[in-house]
Amino acid sequence: MAVDGNNRCLGRFGVDESGKGDSFTCDIEILRGELAGILVDVTKDDVSYIFGDMVESMQETDKEVIANFANGTSSTAFDLVVAADGLGSKIRRLAFGNSKSHIRDLDSYISYFSIPPGDTDSMWARVHWVKGGRTISLRPDNVGRTRAFMGVTAWDKSDERLARLAKALKQGIPAQKALLQELFQDAGWEIPRILQGMHESDDLYMQHIAQVRLDRWSSSSGRVTVVGDAGYAVSPFAGMGTSVAFIGAYILAGEISQQPHNIPAALESYERILRPYVQSIQKLPPGIPWLVNPQTTTGIRVLETCIWGLGLLAGTRLAAVLSKLVEYLPRPGNRFKLPEYEAFKS
Repeated sequence: MAVDGNNRCLGRFGVDESGKGDSFTCDIEILRGELAGILVDVTKDDVSYIFGDMVESMQETDKEVIANFANGTSSTAFDLVVAADGLGSKIRRLAFGNSKSHIRDLDSYISYFSIPPGDTDSMWARVHWVKGGRTISLRPDNVGRTRAFMGVTAWDKSDERLARLAKALKQGIPAQKALLQELFQDAGWEIPRILQGMHESDDLYMQHIAQVRLDRWSSSSGRVTVVGDAGYAVSPFAGMGTSVAFIGAYILAGEISQQPHNIPAALESYERILRPYVQSIQKLPPGIPWLVNPQTTTGIRVLETCIWGLGLLAGTRLAAVLSKLVEYLPRPGNRFKLPEYEAFKS
């Protein structure tokens, strides 16, 4: 539900219960921490986890990669190193260099955290826009909290807020909270409650919004590769980041299962199969994210008017007819067929 500064509804877009994905809210969501717990629980008997450490440097040969750790873990040789450490991946930088050409900056930052539920909260998610490319969203979760999102999108790179957000991202959570307080304190709506909850929260996470576009997904040795945001971030504006990461991990494992004694060849097959799909998802619609994050009051009014119209349409039979027609239009990423691998059938 989109709302104005007085919490008046501009447009409602209900949950799609058909399973066909015909609405704005048609996904099943698992919270980040719960997903991490699930993955650890199902792999802990077969995987050796090292917590509290990270790769500091690597030496690659055509036979192995020696990883050196930052916090005391002994250097270890691996047949394959997979960079799966996110948009700011250090492993990617070590293996592929730190070229700015690898990153397509979308001039946006977003912060996530949870706050206590309030009297105005319901089962509806709410989103509100404020001039200066600021977006605020509240939605319920499944653990009795309200999830808050605060985003900043600049019109171009001359916006001084971008440099300040980048600096705060490196400085840590206290600096991030202080800057968010400054950038949003005049935003009206429910921002006093949201900022108070932010300062009391222990789960704030801020991220830079960008895409990763590497020339190739395996290093020169054929012993280092990438999965997910570390190698091909599509950005939250595409809405497919977690899905693409899981698909990538599945295909990488499948290709290695077919060529376990030729890792470089398996990595080439992995990239050949998945890259076209990733590239199709990374093609954002023209004007995104700027058109949906207006800088001016006039821009917000135009956006709100469009949402009001879509909200009216959503409640009519015409919406159902149009959604059927949309099924026949080409949409990025919809034509990918997941490969099947014998190793996973048992």
